[in-house]
Amino acid sequence: MSIGEQCPCVNITCPNHGDCAKCISRHVRLGNLNYCAFYTVLPVLQEAIAADPDSPAASILRGMVDSRLEGNAELMERHGRSEEKRAEMLIQ
Repeated sequence: MSIGEQCPCVNITCPNHGDCAKCISRHVRLGNLNYCAFYTVLPVLQEAIAADPDSPAASILRGMVDSRLEGNAELMERHGRSEEKRAEMLIQ
């Protein structure tokens, strides 16, 4: 199985799909987290939000997390990926 087939990112039409170095480099230049990094830090972000849900920081984080999750869900639907498949790919 190739790395492209193992890549958990739902944006399968991305030219960097399956090329971790290019993916990470692109996202660093853009100032955001790639798919793998986002799901790595997601539990910490959710914990920070839960710690003080009414704080301004939690509101900002919640908006960022919700936006990213919605975008990922749209890409999953567009490319026919299930939540189970996403979870399976993240474990590998």
